[in-house]
Amino acid sequence: MTKADAWVDDMKSPEYNRFVTIPDPSKPPPWFDKQKMRHNDFAYRWLVEIRHNSDPPVPGAGSAIFFHIRRGVSRPSAGCTTMAEPDLVHLITWLRAGRHPYYVLLPQSEYDKKWQAWHLPPPASWKTEH
Repeated sequence: MTKADAWVDDMKSPEYNRFVTIPDPSKPPPWFDKQKMRHNDFAYRWLVEIRHNSDPPVPGAGSAIFFHIRRGVSRPSAGCTTMAEPDLVHLITWLRAGRHPYYVLLPQSEYDKKWQAWHLPPPASWKTEH
């Protein structure tokens, strides 16, 4: 992440929910200050985009959703999934595009109903493995 990087959250922008790098951070566009990535922030040392609302993005349906390092055990995020750094590094080493990974975030009761139809790991194995 550099001082020139941003994730566009402006619903009116054609770059909505996209990563962009501006040409000159010393002369940023007016929108940049509110949408720049947090440079030198430990929580973003490791960052994985969760492809939510991305193909194509629909304005207002959510943007800038990531896996990143958590700031504290009970500190919420604004929509991202956070975890301890070693767990995130483990996830990153496991992820491979060729495996076509999917991210499923459901309450346990919904997971219990859908895991078979969605071909997910059985609930009992998930609880014991992770």
